[in-house]
Amino acid sequence: MRPCSPQFHGLSGVATATGSLDVTVNRVTLRAADLPQNSVGSFLISRTQGFAPHPGGSQGVLCLGGSIGRFVGPGQLQDSGTDGTFSLALDLAEQPTPTGLVQIQPGDTWSFQAWFRDTAAGQVTSNFTSRLELTFR
Repeated sequence: MRPCSPQFHGLSGVATATGSLDVTVNRVTLRAADLPQNSVGSFLISRTQGFAPHPGGSQGVLCLGGSIGRFVGPGQLQDSGTDGTFSLALDLAEQPTPTGLVQIQPGDTWSFQAWFRDTAAGQVTSNFTSRLELTFR
């Protein structure tokens, strides 16, 4: 697997999840950690993996491909605060895609990655965490 998301603030941003992959339980929380303090960010979702270095001038690598959904609804934009983390509880019945919300089904595999504000050489830019792949049952 190719490396994903070089970080320029000195840490390697990581995406993780807690909860249950059983769709009937509907309890998954995404977490982005090791981010710059007080950085704004949000999660991205796709059924397809990818490898796009520096998209849109970002300093990181976008590890998602195909149709990418963005968690930008009310309460979904996050701030990493002083501990450099943010999290998002998912509603598996309403996952964003470019064409609308979809429900995750048993057997589906989805990839998640967090996008966040970062700095490089004193300039404000953006970056990404590692990619997280989850197969639901």
